[in-house]
Amino acid sequence: MNAEIQTLRRKLPIGYQSFADLRKDGCYYVDKTPLIRQMIEEGRYYFLSRPRRFGKSLLVDPLQELFEGNEALIRGLDIHPYWNGSVKHPVVRLTLDGIVSTPEELQYAVLNQLYEVDNCI
Repeated sequence: MNAEIQTLRRKLPIGYQSFADLRKDGCYYVDKTPLIRQMIEEGRYYFLSRPRRFGKSLLVDPLQELFEGNEALIRGLDIHPYWNGSVKHPVVRLTLDGIVSTPEELQYAVLNQLYEVDNCI
C-alpha cells in the first residue's frame, strides 16, 4: 500500500462515547458543529432525544467542550473561527442512563443530580 495513503488514514471511532477521546486519538469524526452553531444562534431551549446507542454523547460532548472553553478540542472544526474559547460558561449535564424505569425513579434521578450540581457550586 502507498505510504502516503496509509498516513492519511485515521482510526474508526468504534466504541467511542467521548468526544475528547475521539479527538485526542485522531479518529474520524463527522463535524456536527455547523448544526451546533445553528442551534446556539437560532434556538433557546432544546430537548435532545434519540434511541440508545445513537450518538447522543457525541452530540452533547462537543457542546460541553465549547461552553467549557476547551479550545484545543474544537480547533479545526467548523465552529472554531466563530467561537471565543476564552469565555467559559457553566455546564449542567443530567443523565438518565440506566437509572430510570418509573416516574418516581425519574424524579429521584433528576433531583439527586441537581442536588450534586448545587453542592459543587
